[in-house]
Amino acid sequence: WDGIGEYKNALPGGWAWSYVGTLIWAIWYFLFGYPLNAYSQIGEWNKEVKTYNTKFEAAHKNADKEVLKDMGESIFLVQCAPCHGETGDGLDGKAHDLTHRMSKAQVLGVINNGSHYFKYPLGAMPPALAQGKDAEAVAAYVAGGLKGDAPAAWATCAGCHGQDGKGNGGSAPDLAGFDDALIKNVLTHGKEGSIGRMPSFVNRFTPVQEKALAEFIKTLSSNK
Repeated sequence: WDGIGEYKNALPGGWAWSYVGTLIWAIWYFLFGYPLNAYSQIGEWNKEVKTYNTKFEAAHKNADKEVLKDMGESIFLVQCAPCHGETGDGLDGKAHDLTHRMSKAQVLGVINNGSHYFKYPLGAMPPALAQGKDAEAVAAYVAGGLKGDAPAAWATCAGCHGQDGKGNGGSAPDLAGFDDALIKNVLTHGKEGSIGRMPSFVNRFTPVQEKALAEFIKTLSSNK
């Protein structure tokens, strides 16, 4: 048909050079031409947020506990309550119950499976450091608020968490309650639990906001 056959026509020279030129331009634009330092709305927004956060930190640097608690409550209701509930009760097991440090089932889960999500100086906790009745006794002791006589197997736990269970000055998680270091650690790294995984909230809050959130969460258990 008019001498045209499939796969028998040479590519026009202009098309070939246009294709090669496009490849060269794409490489140049990717390596050198993209305007990294040009104005952008997201860049302007990031700059404004950074300026505001600096002023916010300075204004609340020496805030007292009552101010921090009120600030923490506002943050909690927006960022945490959808999963943990307005009162922090965990919405019938959908999230961690923040009105109580740990349940017996949660403690047993950590003992049996270990824990590696917390980035404390003493590192990950290996599984099965206590078994059988010893594990049951330790779980009941921790879930009960570390009250009364400690079971014999608690000596293994005390090596990292301290005899009082408060974490040896930040070397390991505080098992007695929610302290600032524990809450900051969870916000930064997230947490895998028996009911699911909490994502990391790193860079979501300023240091003052983290402190405020910790201050409010501590009141949830103290009021119970």
